[in-house]
Amino acid sequence: IRDALRLLLLSYGDIEVIGEARDGEEAIIRTASCQPEIIVMDINMPRMNGIQATTIIKKSRKQTAIIGLCVIQDTYTIEAFLKAGGLAVVSKQRLEDLRPTIQRACVNRSTAPSGKR
Repeated sequence: IRDALRLLLLSYGDIEVIGEARDGEEAIIRTASCQPEIIVMDINMPRMNGIQATTIIKKSRKQTAIIGLCVIQDTYTIEAFLKAGGLAVVSKQRLEDLRPTIQRACVNRSTAPSGKR
């Protein structure tokens, strides 16, 4: 899935993939070293899920926008992800929604007042 997601993101042409992680723990480590503007985070990962990882990442990287990916978009999962600091949740069955969600995240970052990104 990670390979397919990387290829999809690269196919957009205006997105640079600067890191990947196989689970939430690795996502935290990679975020610290890569310092991405936007993270596309699988919510259901082994060892540490995307909600837990998002909570930890947002404590040190408030300016990083995190978009969640999940198979089943139930209300509990979406609310938990957003409460953790996630920006939006995109269904893996509707990956065509990913690009506009990333674009909205970019617009939100560029229009945020200085120091609040």
